[in-house]
Amino acid sequence: MVVENSHIAIRKTSTIKLILLSICTLGIYWYIWLWKLITDINKLYPKKRIHKYNWFCTLIGLDVISIILDLKGIQKEFIINIADVAWFCINLILTLQILKNIESYIKYKFDINIHHNVLGWIFFGSFYVNYKINRLNKSLQDGINRKITQMKLFKYESIFITKIKNFFTKKNNQT
Repeated sequence: MVVENSHIAIRKTSTIKLILLSICTLGIYWYIWLWKLITDINKLYPKKRIHKYNWFCTLIGLDVISIILDLKGIQKEFIINIADVAWFCINLILTLQILKNIESYIKYKFDINIHHNVLGWIFFGSFYVNYKINRLNKSLQDGINRKITQMKLFKYESIFITKIKNFFTKKNNQT
């Protein structure tokens, strides 16, 4: 059951601010931002909840493992740190779930399909999610404009078809 609450909204954060604060706090701000984002999405669309405790335990655990591997020098002979690769994959899956939940909510609430750039998601992950949230109003407005255009076309199309049917019925009646 979806709880209708018009006072719930997804917080907007400048992407530049997110990047800079994440760098300055060594990634801690990113975790805080992500926690708040998931909380907002779960309140907005509880039909598809994101279980943030599982995700955060996994991400933070992989971060700790990565730091330990780096400090002990275990990964020095390899080009990449295996824990970092696993963290990246888990992060991509989480951001995809966030995007899909936002997309499902927009479809459920407004009957508007929004689309995402797969390359933006793969290369920029959570920063792409933040960018899409900041542009959500524009995406909704574009979707509404598309719907209005479709409705106008459908209206004119039905009028045109009615005129054609009337034309042919008059022709048949005259003969």
